[in-house]
Amino acid sequence: MDLVRYEYQGEIRHGIREGDNVAEIDGDFFGDLQRTGAIAALSDVKLKSPTMPSKILNIAGNYYSHLGDSPPFTRPQPFLAPPSSVIDPGADIVIPAGSVNVDYEGEIAVIIGKRARKVSVDDAPSHILGICPANDVSERDWQNGDDKDVQWWRAKGGDTFSPFGPWITTGLNYRDIGLKTLVNGEVVQETNTKDDMVHDIDTTLSFISQHMTLEPGDVIFSGTPQTTVALKPGDVVEVHVDGCGVLSNPVAAEE
Repeated sequence: MDLVRYEYQGEIRHGIREGDNVAEIDGDFFGDLQRTGAIAALSDVKLKSPTMPSKILNIAGNYYSHLGDSPPFTRPQPFLAPPSSVIDPGADIVIPAGSVNVDYEGEIAVIIGKRARKVSVDDAPSHILGICPANDVSERDWQNGDDKDVQWWRAKGGDTFSPFGPWITTGLNYRDIGLKTLVNGEVVQETNTKDDMVHDIDTTLSFISQHMTLEPGDVIFSGTPQTTVALKPGDVVEVHVDGCGVLSNPVAAEE
């Protein structure tokens, strides 16, 4: 099932994608998904970020192929990104003034479906609503350069740096699923969670919940594979997760 948050006729609504249409539901995704009977063509709506999270937890170094020769972390390594970094599917990723080293990071976003506090690994799946593609946009000079910041607040949490969507897909086997990133139609990242992910999604959610309560609509960006390179204005980044929609965002320079 694909759960869509969208704007239609001047209102933000929630619905279920059915082919080229979206069937509106009453309320949000955290109730009983009762349909209102209203249906709109997907081409007539504006897709919004699937949720407006109270927080985003990004996971550092969570694919073996991204770590290179570095040893894997013994536990998940989350860091926070603010809600203000979220943009809608199709919206511009904006390269900040004075920056020339903004990278894509194709990822799988995990959407929390119910409040999670001190959740076991075995119980983690019951707290997950679904998944979707995500892009943990990263300014590498601010993150790791000679004049880097102590914290990654602007390198990872800047405005427009957390696109995810286009919708939430439920019921997928995220333990064994393909992830692929394209820039201008060229594949630049491609992997599978079963073969490459260091700490699986259930383990990561459980670990976070021992220390920080996750609320419905919160998001975990579960890490990026392989290598990344800098984007430039005019580029288009697409993130594909098997069985999900495609997240596509153009790149622009700050005016």
